[in-house]
Amino acid sequence: MEKLLESDLYAPVRDYLEGLGYTVKGEVKDCDVAAWRDGELIVVELKRGFTLELIYQAMDRQRAADGVYVAVPLPRRGYMDPRMGDMRALCRRLELGLIFVGFTTGGAGQVDVAVHPKEAADLRRNKKRRLAVIRELEGRTGSANTGGVTGRKILTAYKEQALLVARLLRERGPLRADEVRALGGPANTGAILGRNPMGWFDREAAGKRYLYRVSRKGLEALELYAELL
Repeated sequence: MEKLLESDLYAPVRDYLEGLGYTVKGEVKDCDVAAWRDGELIVVELKRGFTLELIYQAMDRQRAADGVYVAVPLPRRGYMDPRMGDMRALCRRLELGLIFVGFTTGGAGQVDVAVHPKEAADLRRNKKRRLAVIRELEGRTGSANTGGVTGRKILTAYKEQALLVARLLRERGPLRADEVRALGGPANTGAILGRNPMGWFDREAAGKRYLYRVSRKGLEALELYAELL
């Protein structure tokens, strides 16, 4: 178990939630795992061990989600571990869910839900923060990010949209913003090109409008995120 990474827990948890009909994404607004189904937002925090840091993180996520789980590897002694009762009792008291992920010799992970969370009270949730998580989750078209990773680039919904614009301009540019959108660019193509916060685009005047092309930074970003895309 010492060799396990937090990111190793992601696939079993994702597969479990997807099997229940949730749309699941990793690394969404500081949440290791975010899942959305029929108006319900579930968050899962992943850790290699049941620590105080994990509990702090999970309690913080309760401000945004309808239900929060903590997920850890199943201890070596399994359900004979003397801490098992204490972990369950603490999660119940804090209204958190508890997931154990066991791994077979072949490396396959199996999820066992020991405690289900109680739904967070409306007064305790931060509606603005909850909406930000939901928008980010729904704005992504794929599952490029693995939950629980550290030191790796995260592909946000905005970056995904900006990379789509950059790819279209690399293949077909220079183009006007409306031409990029007509080729399959996102609805906010004009805002992405106009604001250009990451410096991925260059523009030149063409009458009353602008023509856009990919900048050097934009080409580097397409290479940097190629694997995730």
